[in-house]
Amino acid sequence: MKTLSKLAQSYVDRFEVAVGDLPGGTDRNVSTLRRSSIDKFKSSDFPNKRIEDWRFTNLAPLTKGFGPVPANEPNNFASKLFACDHEIVFEDGTFSPSKSKLDKLPDGIVISTLGEELGKGAVFSLPEDENRSLVALNTAFMRDGYCITVADDFVLSSPLAVRFQNSSSDEGRHIRNRLIMGKNSSLTLVEIHEGAGVYFSNPVTNISLSDGAKLDHFKYQNESVDAYHLAVTDVDIHTNAAYSNFSFSTGGKLSRNEFLSTLLGRGSDCTLNGAYLMRGNQHCDTTTVTEHRVPENKSQQIYKGVLDENAHGVFQGKIHIFEDAQKVSGDQLSKALVLSDNAQVACKPELEIYADDVKCSHGATSGELDDMALFYLQSRGIEQEQARQMLIEAFLGDVLDEINNDDVRDFLKTQAAGWLAQGNKDNE
Repeated sequence: MKTLSKLAQSYVDRFEVAVGDLPGGTDRNVSTLRRSSIDKFKSSDFPNKRIEDWRFTNLAPLTKGFGPVPANEPNNFASKLFACDHEIVFEDGTFSPSKSKLDKLPDGIVISTLGEELGKGAVFSLPEDENRSLVALNTAFMRDGYCITVADDFVLSSPLAVRFQNSSSDEGRHIRNRLIMGKNSSLTLVEIHEGAGVYFSNPVTNISLSDGAKLDHFKYQNESVDAYHLAVTDVDIHTNAAYSNFSFSTGGKLSRNEFLSTLLGRGSDCTLNGAYLMRGNQHCDTTTVTEHRVPENKSQQIYKGVLDENAHGVFQGKIHIFEDAQKVSGDQLSKALVLSDNAQVACKPELEIYADDVKCSHGATSGELDDMALFYLQSRGIEQEQARQMLIEAFLGDVLDEINNDDVRDFLKTQAAGWLAQGNKDNE
């Protein structure tokens, strides 16, 4: 019999008690799906470093049990600085109607919660070949999340914000989100994850863009520095549709953003950009797989990281071009700035190409601040810490400038400046 990790065994042991109280517990189809999912999870456990995609990220601090839960810390969320006309709020994994602002949504966009949909017997099935144990765990224990449907030709003129606010708990937050974009529709979605204390967040998001749809998807991961954030996002992009994602990470003790993007139509476009700022003993992993399954589409990725003290960064990116996917363009770039002798970064860019008429590139670099540039700024009367901050901001500037929404760009630049200023304050 397979010996499971401590945390995995605790989920298996508690499942039979929990399943009846989870949304859709009285529906046979939902319960059958959950049981199938816990069996898949039981057969594989949490990912470990023997799995190639996880070789740089060790979940042992989580799976061995993350210790006693301290008293809740006060929630002073930076997201208060960013306000939207339309907001969905989840507190500790459960929808909060009182904090959400959905009363002024125009016709053309329908928002419900996963709890509601499961209560109606809706089933969000796993593909037959699903081998990601964290997705199976999420399906077994999913409790809530957003379900958004956008009608054909509908354009929401202002951003829609989704806030996930967490506090200490040993239960885990298994959020399941679903977004379906109709033909020629357009939406800007701003997703914010924040919290205080010790907890485990395991969100899974499934997105489908119909022909001609456009989605600008921004994610700000600012979880507690004692928390674990392991996120999976799957996106299907059809003919002439465009998906653009920008992920900005400053939080979490251990965090991972995993993307599976599938281009299914001619003229489809996938842009994955991001930045991560880590210090202390933080670990941040960005893993992407982009699949070009048909001809004449394109993808591009740029990720930049800043690592200080004992922080670790990981970038793994694979572009997979299928045999019949001719006239495809795929580009990928990762850069990291290492500010300490103890900080580390691991990069593994990959191209897997089975077509012969393609244009692809990939690259990864890491390095320290330019001493000559630092000396030049100091020679002009700029203090050393201010000069360092200016150089780091310049390093991040080109990827942040790729953000096409002025309000989001200004907000994230403010968060980056605050992170840098805090580092300068700690060094005083």
